[in-house]
Amino acid sequence: MMASDNPSLNHKPGLPSGLERFVWTPSWVKWSPEANHDLSWGMNILFGLTAAFSVANLYYSHPILNILADDFNVSDQRSSLVPTLTQAGYAVGLLLIVPVGDIVRRRPMILSLIFMTSLIWLGCTLTQSFSSFLGLSFLVGLLTVTPQLMFPLAVQYAPQRHRATMISIVMSGLVFGVLVARLLSGIVTQFTSWRNVYWVSFGLQLLIWILLFFTMPDYPVLSPGTSYPRILLKILTLPFRKPELTQNALIAFLTMGMFTSFWTTLTFQLADTFHLSTLAIGLFALIGISPVFLNPVISRLVISRLHPHGSLIIAHFLTITAICIGTWVGTFSLAGPVIWAFFGDLGMNTIIVANRVAIAHVDPKAQNAVNSVYMVHTFCGQLFGTAVGNALYAQGGWTWSGAFNIAQMIAGLFVLTLRGPHEKSWIGWRGGWNMRKPKTEGNAQAPVQADIEANNDDTATEVPTELPTEDESTKEKIEYRDQKGEASGGSHIKSEV
Repeated sequence: MMASDNPSLNHKPGLPSGLERFVWTPSWVKWSPEANHDLSWGMNILFGLTAAFSVANLYYSHPILNILADDFNVSDQRSSLVPTLTQAGYAVGLLLIVPVGDIVRRRPMILSLIFMTSLIWLGCTLTQSFSSFLGLSFLVGLLTVTPQLMFPLAVQYAPQRHRATMISIVMSGLVFGVLVARLLSGIVTQFTSWRNVYWVSFGLQLLIWILLFFTMPDYPVLSPGTSYPRILLKILTLPFRKPELTQNALIAFLTMGMFTSFWTTLTFQLADTFHLSTLAIGLFALIGISPVFLNPVISRLVISRLHPHGSLIIAHFLTITAICIGTWVGTFSLAGPVIWAFFGDLGMNTIIVANRVAIAHVDPKAQNAVNSVYMVHTFCGQLFGTAVGNALYAQGGWTWSGAFNIAQMIAGLFVLTLRGPHEKSWIGWRGGWNMRKPKTEGNAQAPVQADIEANNDDTATEVPTELPTEDESTKEKIEYRDQKGEASGGSHIKSEV
């Protein structure tokens, strides 16, 4: 029997009893195996909003570092420690907190993280000490990993026909939060106090907590009985055992390196070459927001119909074209950065969603550990792109940083071509070039899923990227047992893990 079919098995391991009593669960969101737990569009949008208003905490300080320096009476160099420590806390959270989502109940974990983050954020809003502000910023980054717990939920519970679109909505929320945080912080601080931005964020976090408290289902534990040290060990071994995860993580590293390199050097280009004001530079982020709303449409029309490999190839060529145009035209016209910001971000978003779909089946019982591996590569790519892009811009200007970004995307395309869409090992194109999403019969898919769950630590079985949710999988397994029993006269059915 699958652990997910028996809620008692899934709810024994989890948070300490005292904390479970603190996070009371309303009766209407308690887990019931008989109920339909497919992710609804309303809950999907709420997951996207949660991702947006949580990740925004990491970026509110970026446009107002000079204001923070003046308010706390510190140097600009010392104020730059705020985003550094926030991102450092986020990196630690990706490694140490996100994997916990595989071994505890995710509803109380998510609610606890948001609640604790909001309290620490309140301290950031009220403190008059810069040292305290730095320490609290690190804790905010450490606990702001809620968006990375939303992706595995979207992958696991989204209906097959809507999985790519629902993942893209959560991804759009993430990017929306990054861009809006910078835009809102810059505009509000220019006309009022920076503390007002932090008060708004505090209110948004409490609002999200209330909405999740009354609507988020009490999802069962993914890996009941698994210890915390074991799940951390799995993070270290997954990149060496799962070629599809390593391939897509490297692509994410290079893609996010391009993304952060562009947006950090863009500020200097707009100010030095085109002499735009700080407000105008902040408003430039609106161009990057536009593709966020187009991404669910792209997911519906492209990603849901193609193998992730095909979507990634198309997105890489689109992004490379946008960077080439933006690099050349951007030396003499604002049209260059505009084209790059719009089509480059559209391509980047498509790459990330296709990556998410591609790694959805890597280890169904350790989705948060898989996500940790993927996000650590993403985070390192951001650091790499920012450092190298700024250094090259200082040496050779917009053309040098643009060439670096072109090289990163070409490298990503090279990594993509090393391993074909149906290849099970590390390098090769065995299995053909077909980029269409494989079509499988519902009843035939259940035993494949059962095999994956029984052997996911030992095999690299290729499965369709559209995996059944727990409810779909349970229903299909029952139908499969009934049909096979009728055909074989009650022959033995392979037991499920």
